[in-house]
Amino acid sequence: MSETKSGATGTAEWFTPGRFAGLLAALVFVAYPQIFLGLQTFIYRDFCFYSYPLAFHLRESFWHGQIPLWDPLSYCGAPFLAQWNTQVLYPPALFYLVFPLTWSLPVFCLGHLYLGGLGMYFLMRRWTGNNFAAAFAGIIFAFNGLTLNCLVWPAFIPGFAWMPWLLLCLERAWREGGRMVVLAAAVGALQMLSGAVEAILMTWVLAGTLGLLALVGGETPRGRLILRSAVVGLLITGLCAAQLLPFLDLLAHSQRHSGFDPSLWPMPFTGWGNFLVPLFHCHRGYHDVFTQATQGWVNGYYSGVATVALAFWTLGRVRSARVWLFGLLVGFCLLLALGNATPVYSWSQAHLPIIGFMRFPIKFVILPVFVLPMLAAYAVAAPLNPAGAGPGRTRWSWLAAALITGTLTVVVLWWGYHRPQSGDEVPATLVNGVTRLAFFAAIMTGLWFAPKVAAGKRRALLQVLILVLAWLDVFHCAPLPQTVTPGIYQPDAPRSLPLPRFGVSRALITHPAVYDFSHNFMADVADDYVSRRFALFSNCNLLDHLAKVDGFFPLQIKQGGELQQCLYGENSPDPLPDPLLDFLGVSQITMETNRFDWQARTGFMPLLSSGQRPVFASDTNVFAALMATNFTPRRTVYLPPEVQPFVTATNGMVARITAPQYAAQRIQAQVQADGPALIVIAQSYYHLWHAYVDGQAVPLWRANAAFQAVQVPAGNHELKLIYEDHRFWLGVGISLATLLGCLLGLWWWWPRS
Repeated sequence: MSETKSGATGTAEWFTPGRFAGLLAALVFVAYPQIFLGLQTFIYRDFCFYSYPLAFHLRESFWHGQIPLWDPLSYCGAPFLAQWNTQVLYPPALFYLVFPLTWSLPVFCLGHLYLGGLGMYFLMRRWTGNNFAAAFAGIIFAFNGLTLNCLVWPAFIPGFAWMPWLLLCLERAWREGGRMVVLAAAVGALQMLSGAVEAILMTWVLAGTLGLLALVGGETPRGRLILRSAVVGLLITGLCAAQLLPFLDLLAHSQRHSGFDPSLWPMPFTGWGNFLVPLFHCHRGYHDVFTQATQGWVNGYYSGVATVALAFWTLGRVRSARVWLFGLLVGFCLLLALGNATPVYSWSQAHLPIIGFMRFPIKFVILPVFVLPMLAAYAVAAPLNPAGAGPGRTRWSWLAAALITGTLTVVVLWWGYHRPQSGDEVPATLVNGVTRLAFFAAIMTGLWFAPKVAAGKRRALLQVLILVLAWLDVFHCAPLPQTVTPGIYQPDAPRSLPLPRFGVSRALITHPAVYDFSHNFMADVADDYVSRRFALFSNCNLLDHLAKVDGFFPLQIKQGGELQQCLYGENSPDPLPDPLLDFLGVSQITMETNRFDWQARTGFMPLLSSGQRPVFASDTNVFAALMATNFTPRRTVYLPPEVQPFVTATNGMVARITAPQYAAQRIQAQVQADGPALIVIAQSYYHLWHAYVDGQAVPLWRANAAFQAVQVPAGNHELKLIYEDHRFWLGVGISLATLLGCLLGLWWWWPRS
């Protein structure tokens, strides 16, 4: 895995790190000046419904001096920090916790886009030895369709941005050891804490490929390479223990597994054509943005026709095991992205179950989008490197790759014109495809003549023009996300009905309303968001500190996920039974005639209740009973059969509950009972909640399949329910100890490196 030495002179070296950093910063600013100036903020899709509310909740907890281990406002209560992508422990997130959120959160995302471009530049500068080729790869990586789409996910864009940095630091750690081992661990920990699970997985697939090549090549003593790799892995695990331990615990108790249906959001069989013609077989979706019919995860992954042509040349001409293995990975991931369209996905999932955790097959496009700019950089460097063998012959084969790719693009356009699918807009597709061909011709022409231009300012200007054209090509195709004025996120919007506060009541969005929100939208993006926010769609309830029955988290507690399936699955009853709504504390529900408005309910139960007689039944029977109209939540509570020997409060004793106090991770009240009584808590059961009566620990049982119940003896008692995550604090200790070890290692190695 030897580093390529540059033989280029003149303006091949003009793109120094400082100059490229300046150009990249200018392009990022020009892409979204309204964001940096604070005039507007992002709004598109998950940014406004998912990402911004999570960041808002985290920021609120930060300024109240709390670590948000538990979110009481969503899913009747759910783990928050353990979700991983909430970024509670991601150090750069401090930026948007300190500064005004409507400005700092989109700038945080754009800053990581900039970071990713710089990382790709330095990685390819090391591998090709050519600054201009590295700059080309950096621009494409920062502004391709996938990266721009990822701006709506503050957890994903950092994970994507750290990918090239981690590969760069890992390679140097294997070869140099010392401080680079610590730096590689630090970068790996930052990516791990970002929460971008799929990007992390793809990064380590590539890292494993590079490590295998280094092991076989033997340029670094194999013993040292294995030892340094193990140390990097252990340091990353230690630095991230505070996040990984709660996450793994939640994963073990969640509804998520490795057996997701590969038919859920795959790339269409014609999806490869979108690398050449972005609108090929796409239809207008949410707010007139084109998307593929079979998946809704990402609107595009276009990296430029020129990038594809250059990658083809590299795969055919560069004699490098690294290039060939990367090419094989690209092809394999593109097959996996198709899901059930080929037998590759099902075969791979059977032999590599971890593949199923990607959830959506389309997410396998992450690796090809990351690798394409890298492959293109080798082709850009070849004609500019006079030390290479046969530069003239290289340039003619390079031109042949361009002609073949251009022909394929024309074929895709012809196919889209003569065989359109339902929803295709043929004129728009043709205009888009012809525009891509125009950019392709301009970029390739510039690259063809660049080596012939005398070194100096003219060649530098030509190369800058080529990079700007490459930026225009990919950014013009997918300038996402959309922006609006920041006032749209003003918290605590006024409402006419009593507010469903935690501890008092909850709101419930009906299944038909959720369906409408997912399939229908208003033409104006701001009006559409305001109406959905008022309807508490997705995580919008967090902006107004309101409690509701559903939510939008990647992981749900297993039994809570089953309850959500009963409420929002295909077979959920409409309307939902009133007894269940009463138990859940639903004080308002979406109207049948207007999904964006609410109607009040009466008769809902408080969060803490008593007087129920226990009935012992399995979960399957309990869920059926909860959905029945004859369910009596004030008189009956369902408990697991295994706790029956420990329950003495079997006569439905009514206890007096006074002075309740509700906080995110603590509930307490005074309880007075004439005999043993059950206190039922309409909050999600999770094993990290613990019950105390007069300071003494007592069992907390799972009630009504997904909620909580505790038994109190006769008399006057103080009841406390406390969320205690000992794994988190153990992880904090491990992470701090590992961090101290890394700092000591840097202090020891830095003067010696």
